[in-house]
Amino acid sequence: MRHILISLFGALPKAGLALVIALGCCLAASPAMAADPQVARGEAAYGADCASCHRTPSRFMRRYLDMAPQERAQALDRFLTGHHAPDAERRAAIVAWLMTYRRR
Repeated sequence: MRHILISLFGALPKAGLALVIALGCCLAASPAMAADPQVARGEAAYGADCASCHRTPSRFMRRYLDMAPQERAQALDRFLTGHHAPDAERRAAIVAWLMTYRRR
C-alpha cells in the first residue's frame, strides 16, 4: 500500500502544484468579487475587451497608482472613454475592477 501511495504522490507534484496555485488564485480573487458584483463584471469586461492587447493592467496602471482614489477613478474613466470603451456602464465596471488593482 505504501508503494502505491508513493507512486501516486510522485506522479502528482506538478499537477498538484498547479491545482494549489489555481485554487489560491480563485480564493484570493473571490472576496472582492463577492463583495461587489460590479468588480466581477469589470474583470469579465476587461478580459473580453482589453486583455487581448493589455494582458494585465500592470503597465498602464503605474501612472494611476499614486493618485487619490477619486482622482484615479476619474482619470481611468477619462482614459477608457477615449480608448475603446464608449459604453458608460461597461466602462464603470472596468474602472471598479481596476480600482482594486494594487502595485505588484
